[in-house]
Amino acid sequence: MALDVLVVEDHADLCEEIVSYLQARGMTVRAAENGRTMDAALAVRQPDVILLDLGLPEEDGVLIARRLMAAGRTGIIVITARGRVEDRILGLNAGADIYLTKPLDMRELEAAIGSVMRRRDKEEQAPSAPAAGAWRLEAARWRLVAPGGGVVALNEAEVRLLSPFFETPAVIIDRGTLAERLEVDARGIDLLVHRLRRKVELDAGEALPLRTMRSRGYAFAAPVHR
Repeated sequence: MALDVLVVEDHADLCEEIVSYLQARGMTVRAAENGRTMDAALAVRQPDVILLDLGLPEEDGVLIARRLMAAGRTGIIVITARGRVEDRILGLNAGADIYLTKPLDMRELEAAIGSVMRRRDKEEQAPSAPAAGAWRLEAARWRLVAPGGGVVALNEAEVRLLSPFFETPAVIIDRGTLAERLEVDARGIDLLVHRLRRKVELDAGEALPLRTMRSRGYAFAAPVHR
């Protein structure tokens, strides 16, 4: 199946060049000139990769990248004239998989898309933690039940942390979303996850399959009862 790419770029000539090049490489390519038209395109279907300009009208590309990362697993490649180290850090921290500066080399852009897709395929094909069955979160009873039957008593923060992973299994949830949910900073989320992992291993005798996705957030890498 052809890769589905969405180009979010307000410079018409550059956008046309990117679309033409990628279509010639067999990809399905759509274009949007701002965050509003991007949202309309996403409502039709979710692309494999979004090429996102940071200097967009109406809504800054960094803000768009943050909400894209919070929403799902679409790959994000930033294409921008902002070449300072500070801008690169800002873009990568906002959720970009790769940061490319203008003027673009189309061959490098094609290679970047391939790199993002290979990385995504590895994440999706990585083996889940071995388990005899599925994990079950009993939020009303404030407890987590491991596949082997071990029961872990949870506090309120731990229930609130785990709930989104059981509501939307197999989805990567970024630290910012979790931090907002629990009203702590990102460091507080990492600390809570670390403590919960130790607690589950001690009480249930099994490793909690809450996997850290580098620079992105966390994912629950095992079957769950919904």
